[in-house]
Amino acid sequence: MQRIAVVTGGNRGLGLAATKQLAARGYVTVIGSRDIDAGEAAAKALRFEQLAVHASQLDLADSQSVDAFFERVIRDFGRVDVLLNSAGIYLEGADGFLEIDEATLLESINVNTVGAWRTCKAVAPQMIRQAYGRIVNVSSGWGALAGMDANAAAYRISKAGLNALTRVVAADLAKYGDIKVNAVCPGWVRTRMGGPDAELSAEEAASHVVWAASFGENDPTGGFFKLREAIAW
Repeated sequence: MQRIAVVTGGNRGLGLAATKQLAARGYVTVIGSRDIDAGEAAAKALRFEQLAVHASQLDLADSQSVDAFFERVIRDFGRVDVLLNSAGIYLEGADGFLEIDEATLLESINVNTVGAWRTCKAVAPQMIRQAYGRIVNVSSGWGALAGMDANAAAYRISKAGLNALTRVVAADLAKYGDIKVNAVCPGWVRTRMGGPDAELSAEEAASHVVWAASFGENDPTGGFFKLREAIAW
């Protein structure tokens, strides 16, 4: 049986690298992209490499868009086996708690936390029906309460929320079969968000995310990992 994977934000950066790696492993992979032209261009380039990649419009900030996206994917491909929540935003100019405004905080939470809640909620019924699924939330060490600090306030708060979501969804879905839900901190990555001086290439970071997406039945759920090692929440 051919597995079906969805990668949000799969048209660029870490998401694109993860899309390519999943497709190279034999997954039919669907890019969820807010900019459908960018998504289609990325999918077309990967299909040129003989990889089974498709694209569909997805706006994580819009629950109707999320529901419609997964309805299309399940209609066209029959199932979803892997959900990789890669899309995210970093909005701060002034990074401190005292500088950010409410709109910045709410937009960060709406995409980084609630957006992942929307996708998990949309895909969970299908994973329950098939008693199988892998959900990987791309998080950040900046969202770990164990090392919480100043700066990047809205981003940190939204990623802490994503970590909490990971734990809750993992616990709720574990009772329905072989469904694993984990968070991965990919590290400092050379992407548009991470900048040119970051330590890891998108390909290196994506390999750790894809590793968690490929967990077997006896591998953990509800974990937080960096460089394939468990880290503190």
